[in-house]
Amino acid sequence: MSKARQLADLGNQIDDGAITGSNMVINGAMTVAQRGTSFNQPADGAYTLDRFNVFRNGAGIVDVDQSTTVPTGQGFKNSFKCTVDTADSSLGSSDFGGFLTKIEGQDLKRFEFGNSSAKKFTLSFWVRSNITGTYSVSLRNGAANRYLVKEYTISSVDTWQHITITDTADVTGTWTTDATTGLDLRWCLWEGGFSAAADTWGAGNIIGSSSNINWAATAGNTFYLTGVCLNVGDSAIDFPHESYGDTLARCQRYYEQSNPTLSGSDGKQPFVASTGSNYLQGPTFKVTKRAAPTMTAYDGITEMDGSSSSLTIGSFHHIGVNGSLRLSLGGTGRINGQVYRYHWAADAEL
Repeated sequence: MSKARQLADLGNQIDDGAITGSNMVINGAMTVAQRGTSFNQPADGAYTLDRFNVFRNGAGIVDVDQSTTVPTGQGFKNSFKCTVDTADSSLGSSDFGGFLTKIEGQDLKRFEFGNSSAKKFTLSFWVRSNITGTYSVSLRNGAANRYLVKEYTISSVDTWQHITITDTADVTGTWTTDATTGLDLRWCLWEGGFSAAADTWGAGNIIGSSSNINWAATAGNTFYLTGVCLNVGDSAIDFPHESYGDTLARCQRYYEQSNPTLSGSDGKQPFVASTGSNYLQGPTFKVTKRAAPTMTAYDGITEMDGSSSSLTIGSFHHIGVNGSLRLSLGGTGRINGQVYRYHWAADAEL
């Protein structure tokens, strides 16, 4: 091993018995956006940029974009941009909103959540908004009955700030260590209820701080996020930039589709219609999924030369973590031996 490699490895050594230097947040640099780069009024629970989805309730509605506005000199290309589409200037007790990412339980084990040996952790990220004030982020278990709220302050308008939050993992509660949700990490932008004071682990379904600003009060308000990193240890590590291909593969464990738009000829999967069968072969995934995904076919069935077909899309059968055996067909006019094509998506999100 080279001297340079040995020195690099020393930066990822042991702290309180756990390996530091690795980031638990997938797509923290916001580079991968398989579903698209612009989302108008995404619904509560809808995924936008890979591994990040929106949560909201009440009148407030947002738009989400993959932005090229980034902090200078930090190596970032993209950020998550959230814009108030429909304002909520008077928050009711059930009004809230923001966005989140989830971490798989088996990847969370190094933090020792729910044990007396719980480790210190550090969450760091770059943030920017046109609205200054107190914001909050919450860490919750998969069952949404344990929480920690942490506050941070945006002090300058439209200026990137690097936020670092350090605390110790929960020593109680139930924290999964399997392929289900281990940690639910939320950036709260407005909150009328489901709130609590910051800095103490507690029991309950809490989303944000009781001091959180109402960022959704005015249409057009903006909020940017990038460089999200969660690591074991009592200090932030330098954001571990990785290749686009590596990040894409990590994202595809949870979501994969046949092409970026799920329409048009490029990337359509070709399969031969067998004699007497009302099925086409299903796809094989590029990356093994977290669990058997929900699968959907798109853009109709076309023949290999791009000609339209009277066949219709049914449902996928025998879906596993590595692919699906077949897609059922409806309609008429199937030609034995003809090569047909279709687009598909596989969703195994937490």
